[in-house]
Amino acid sequence: MIKLIATDMDGTLLDENGYLPQGFTDILNRLIAKNIKLVIASGRPYYTLQTNFGPVGRHLSYICENGALVVDDNKTIYKSVIDSNIVKQLIKESKSIKGNATVLCSETCAYVERYSDAHLSEIKKYYTNLEFVDDLFKVNDEIIKVTFCNLENSLDNLNNIFKPKFGQELNVVGSGQIWIDVSNKGANKGVALKNLMDTDNILKEETMVFGDYYNDIEMLKQSDYSFVMKNAPEDMKQYGKYEAASNVEHGVLKAIVEYAL
Repeated sequence: MIKLIATDMDGTLLDENGYLPQGFTDILNRLIAKNIKLVIASGRPYYTLQTNFGPVGRHLSYICENGALVVDDNKTIYKSVIDSNIVKQLIKESKSIKGNATVLCSETCAYVERYSDAHLSEIKKYYTNLEFVDDLFKVNDEIIKVTFCNLENSLDNLNNIFKPKFGQELNVVGSGQIWIDVSNKGANKGVALKNLMDTDNILKEETMVFGDYYNDIEMLKQSDYSFVMKNAPEDMKQYGKYEAASNVEHGVLKAIVEYAL
C-alpha cells in the first residue's frame, strides 16, 4: 500500500508549458482522503512553490532547493547552510566563466547581481523573490544553495569545472539544461526524502517517486516504486524500476491512479 508519493516538478509533474496538469487538484483530494502524503521535490525555493500551488499547497510537503530545505506540515524541519567561505569560492569561480550568472539562495529570497535580460528572464521563472545587490561577495545571509545559470555551456561547466573542483566536498548537480546547483554534501532530494519517510515510519515499498533528471537520482533510489519519465535523458532510465508516460501526457497522474488510488 502506497503511503507517500514524491515527485519532481519541471519535466515531471508540470506539463510542457510549466503548468500543473489538468486534474491535479482532484487527484490530490483523493490522496488526502486515503491519507497518502504528497511531497513536492524541486530545485525551486519554498516561496516559489507556495506561489505555484496556491491554496492547495498547505496540504503538501516540500523538498526545496534540491534537498537543502525541507518543509513538512507548513514548518521548516531541515535546513543545510553552506559555509560562507565556500560560498565566496563558488562566486569567484563563477565570475571567471563567460556567460555564467550566480544566484545565492537563502530560505526567503535569492540574491542576484544585474545580469543580462536573458539570464534574468530564466532566473525569474524559478526565483520569484529576488534581491538585487551590487556585489554578491557582500551578501550576509544563510545561503543554502548556490545555483549557476549559463545559457550555452552549462553541461560543459558542470563536468569540466564545478564537479572536478568542488564535487569532493559539495553536492554538485545539473538541474535542467541551463542550471547547475551546488549544496552541502548530504543535502539532496534522496536524503531529504529519507528523513520524511523515517519521520512517518514509511518504508521503500510504501513509497512512489517520480523524476526526470540527474538531481532526482538519489530520490529515486529511496523507493521500490521508482518512475523515470519517458521524456527523461536515456541515461536516466536505468534509475527507475518503471517508466512513466511523459510529462506532456500527464504521466505522474496516470501512474498515481494506476498504482496508488
